[in-house]
Amino acid sequence: MLHFVIQWIKRDGGKKLLIKTAPSCYNPDSHCLLSQCYLNTGFRQIQAYLNSFILIKKESFVSGIERAEQRRLRKSHEAGFRAGLADDISNECAFQFLLKCRERSGYKLSINLAQIAELRDKFADRFLVFAVREASVIIALTLAVKVNSHVLYNFLCADLLEYRAYSPTVMLIEGLYNYCQQNGIDILDLGISLDQDGNFKPSLHRFKQNIGAQDCVKETYEILI
Repeated sequence: MLHFVIQWIKRDGGKKLLIKTAPSCYNPDSHCLLSQCYLNTGFRQIQAYLNSFILIKKESFVSGIERAEQRRLRKSHEAGFRAGLADDISNECAFQFLLKCRERSGYKLSINLAQIAELRDKFADRFLVFAVREASVIIALTLAVKVNSHVLYNFLCADLLEYRAYSPTVMLIEGLYNYCQQNGIDILDLGISLDQDGNFKPSLHRFKQNIGAQDCVKETYEILI
């Protein structure tokens, strides 16, 4: 189970090869082996991020989260919110919701409508939409990627500011966790925790820890050609 991204970059007459590794939690043994191979063949590590992930267990999602998050999750359930796979939400609706939430929080959206439409069309069984709703109102939404039969990646999520007292993202992650349990998926990848400038965001990382996440590493290596 090896996953990485390779990029060729031409700059100032030279060439540079970048290798962006998958989070080490995908396969810790092969990650260590490959990292050593990169270093032994002249690559150098230029980035190393903390990546958060949740191991899917037989126990319920709520059993692995902090008490404060348990209270917020219970509050959402008591309010009648529903969370889960949301294939019925259109590309336009998903895009506009994400765009609105991101702009209100001062973030840029890293994907456009055409890209969402293409990914959902070509990879309908792997590029999934999950949502939390109050009746017909979407209050939280995420785009998730089924990397393989063992890993679900929470790619891009957002929630309405008006519902922050409920912290609906907790319920959204519970929906992802339940989907993983039902489909035999071992790892829920929550990604790295960065702000709008690409810097580590402690509050986001802490939130992920509060909902049961563990840390692994995600690295980038480069070599000049």
